Formats: sequence, C-alpha cells, structure tokens
Amino acid sequence: MPSEVHPYPFTGRQLPCLVGGEFVRQGRAFENINPVNGAVNCTVTEADAALVDRAVQAARAALRGPWARLSTPERCALLRKVAERIEQRFAEFVSAEIADTGKTLQQASSLDIPRGAANFRAYADFALARGSECFEMGTPDGRGALNYSVHKPLGVVAVIVPWNLPFLLMTWKVAPALACGNAVVAKPSEETPSSAALLAEVMQEAGVPPGVFNLVHGFGPGSTGEALVRHPDVNAVAFTGESATGAAIMRSAADSVKALSFELGGKNAAVVFADADFDAAVSGTMRSVFSNCGQVCLCSERVYVERPIFERFVEALTARARALKIGGPYEGADLGPLISRAHREK
Repeated sequence: MPSEVHPYPFTGRQLPCLVGGEFVRQGRAFENINPVNGAVNCTVTEADAALVDRAVQAARAALRGPWARLSTPERCALLRKVAERIEQRFAEFVSAEIADTGKTLQQASSLDIPRGAANFRAYADFALARGSECFEMGTPDGRGALNYSVHKPLGVVAVIVPWNLPFLLMTWKVAPALACGNAVVAKPSEETPSSAALLAEVMQEAGVPPGVFNLVHGFGPGSTGEALVRHPDVNAVAFTGESATGAAIMRSAADSVKALSFELGGKNAAVVFADADFDAAVSGTMRSVFSNCGQVCLCSERVYVERPIFERFVEALTARARALKIGGPYEGADLGPLISRAHREK
C-alpha cells in the first residue's frame, strides 16, 4: 500500500476527453461526486455525438498511421511502458479510484490498481506468444495442402466499463485490444471517470501514438455511450455492465454486424454441502457476498446450505457479517459506501 495518502489529482479541474492525442474540454460538463461525503471531486467534459465521431475518426486514422506499421514486439514494448508509468503514478491512481468509488485503501492498493498494471504486461506477453498457426493436411488428389492462420486487428474497438471496478475492467479490455493492434475509444462510467483520465495521461507519457487510445466521458442512452456503439466506423464493442444495457447494445450493433464482447450481470448462488470444510465455506461465502460491498457481478446473491449444517452455518455467517467494520476508505474499514445515494436507496 502507499506509504502516505496522495491528494486527489484532479481537485478543482475539469476532466478532459482525449481525442487524437489532444485533451479536449468543450461543451457541457457534469459533476463527479465522492460517494464517501457527497462532495464534488471535479467536473467532467461530456462528449457529444460530434466529439465521439472525432474520436472514432482519430482511431481510424491511427490504424492507417504509425500504429499499423509497428511490429507486435514494438507494440508490446509500449504496453510495458504503460504498466511502468501506472506503477510510477501508483499513489495517484489509488487516490483517484478511492475518490470515485469510496472503496477501501486496502482494496484499491492491493487489487484494483496493481491488477490494472498487470493487465498491460499480461496481454503484452500473450500477444508475443500468440503467433500464426500452420499445419499440413491430406487432399483427395494426394498433393496435400498447407493450412495457416494469420491474426489481424478488428479495427476500432469501443470499450465501455462500469463503476464497480473501473480501472481493473478498463485495463482488462483496453490492454488486449491494443496488444492485438486495434485502436480504442474508451468510455468509463459517468460515476467513475478519474482513473481513466489518469490512464489517458499515462498513454501520452508512454509514447502511445495519437489516436490509438481515445477517451470520451459521458452517459449511456441518448448520450456518449449510445453515439459510440451506434457509430458505423466502430468495428467491435467490449462492454461490462447490466444485462439490459448489453441487450440494447446488441440491438444497436446488429445493423452493422459489430463484433461483441460482453460481461453482463449475474444472479449467482453459493452452494454449501454438509461435508465441506466449514470454516473455509464461511470465509468463502463472506468474500463472495461482501467483496466490494457486494458490487461485483460475480458476488453471491443467495446461499443454499445443506440442511444438516444450516443453522450452524447461518449463525457463523451472521456473526462474521456483524463483525464487519463500515467506514471511510482510510479508516481501516472492511466496507465503504455504495457507489451513490441512488444505489443505496434501491
């Protein structure tokens, strides 16, 4: 964990979009609210359809420019520089993630930000190891044939991520897209724009060519997100979020037959049998129910327990749950706030 608390990096500023290597502040802006205390962290530029179009065209131009001429090892070397810059600005990323989400210092500094840097290294390694494939096969005329596959970029990839693990999920989608030679237009949740804004700065610092990574802020239906997924020059959409939103994106993408990569909401169950390791089952269930305040699509929403141990299990789980400490991100708490007042009141 960071040895000291770093101040929020964007206090009193307006977060820009990144389009074609230029930071853009124009048009409307909205407030970014700290869920811990309701204070305004900063204001955020809202990208309209025209700015989204500029971002997509910048990505398209990058695919025809120096990015397309880089070899896989050269691309992956840039991704490793991105990982290094994330680690050099680690405390800023932790502070930004905490200010947006209210999650604990322990979680942000041991999971969210380290995993973000690791994603760039992991997918750089994957791209280097994943070469073309070739094999021989027989043919009816006896002459044989040589079959081979060559991996090509899809083109412009729209990346849309939610507010629960904003930096981890952003990098989980951006890193493989870039490693494979695509250009990206990314939209973080309107609730959690700060770590994405830092990532845009890091991309510039690492020397990623203009237009390869573009960042647009805004909302979903009727706003930035809808303009992005409907854009005819977007070749693929990578999205994590609610199932209903995924269905809407799928309908929007159908006309232009975009490639889709979805991770949608779940309704997960934990099942505990009588012969399970009891203590491990309690600990595992606690983790699956309460991690990130339960704001994870993988979290358990119901628990089925075999009848012989039901009463004992409920008693143990209840005791552990009551012992959880709720508090601010820097207070050594187990749980922080939910992402917003609206989510708390659901």
